[in-house]
Amino acid sequence: MNFEQLFASRAHCMKTSAVREFFKLTEQPDVMSFAGGFPSADFFPMAKVREVMLELLDEEGKEALQYGATEGYGKLRRYVAEKMTREGAPCSEEQVVITNGSQQGMDLVSKLFVNPGDVVLVEEPGYVGGLGAIFNYEADRVPIPLDNDGIRIDVLTNRLRKLKMEGRTPKFIYLVPNFQNPSGICMSLERRRQVLELAREYNFLILEDNPYGELRYEGEPVASIKSLDSEGRVIYLGSFSKTFTPGIRVGWLAAAEEIVAKIISAKGSTDLCSNSLGQRLAYRFAADGYIDRHVATLLPRYRERRDLMLACMEEHFPEGVTWTQPQGGFFIWVSFPGGLTARQILLKAVERKVAFVDGDGFFVNDNGKHTARFSFSEASPEKIKRGIAILGEIIAAELAANNIKTA
Repeated sequence: MNFEQLFASRAHCMKTSAVREFFKLTEQPDVMSFAGGFPSADFFPMAKVREVMLELLDEEGKEALQYGATEGYGKLRRYVAEKMTREGAPCSEEQVVITNGSQQGMDLVSKLFVNPGDVVLVEEPGYVGGLGAIFNYEADRVPIPLDNDGIRIDVLTNRLRKLKMEGRTPKFIYLVPNFQNPSGICMSLERRRQVLELAREYNFLILEDNPYGELRYEGEPVASIKSLDSEGRVIYLGSFSKTFTPGIRVGWLAAAEEIVAKIISAKGSTDLCSNSLGQRLAYRFAADGYIDRHVATLLPRYRERRDLMLACMEEHFPEGVTWTQPQGGFFIWVSFPGGLTARQILLKAVERKVAFVDGDGFFVNDNGKHTARFSFSEASPEKIKRGIAILGEIIAAELAANNIKTA
């Protein structure tokens, strides 16, 4: 049977994430994988989860195993609203929707706002999950490059002027301001203010995705774009995946009530409700301050892995290879010299049981051939040492084999 002729037009646009293709490698214990942006399973609070889960089942078992409200567990929504208010972005329970991870929030926002051909501004390189969610609704994604302070305002301004001359207005811009996936870059406060000012001037929304903001290893926190917004122009996505556990699939969306009402309608026809058990578990951990205390234990552990990977790159990577210096999050962005592609390095690396993600999938037009994302969060220190050393050997050999001069 020819199924192709039955698929909707948007189905032909959908493709598997380049990152997901490498997840199967992480299931092999002998692979030194820097591919997936996973939190370390070694750091999951297993004993505490077991203890709290038993208490939860004893005290709320019937309710926890039943369907819940589409908008989410009320106590958790109130907690999130209070958390955001404490962090400088005043918020009410009515402005919060609990989602199946922040990924569902991206999908719902795209479903709500994007018609085929609508312009959506995106970072380049950008998070593949966000790029995919937007692309699935047939948006025209307009990429804006980054520098060490985040999205480039000069390029963004020029693109907006050009779009206005064409009679086109972006629906929203999708941003990961804190320790961006894949680059690890943190957007400066001045850039955040400038993006918000351009959003006001050209009348588009901002989708602010913040899964890594609490995982800062050095420097001072930077105010969220949501906290700078006085018009309800920012839709904010948060998650417990990186600070607690991803398996419970609990995140949230915070926005103006008019937007939230539509999001709830869209969500109801998508999944009826999010994981009731996971929401109640997350609430119990968050409400008594355990997650905050847990994050405090994570910071030195992830900092150690980041520092180790950076030191190993400095020791083993040949001259001409460059990389970012993230202050937090999970990722280091690596650039190879011209003439050397990340894919040819990756193919050699996989043969020696080392994996990372080449950069093409993080670009709208697959322009990341000489770049790659390395995650330091999941690999053990021993694997980081061995894996980066092996990659250094492979890169040096490929540079020599292709007669590529870097000096």
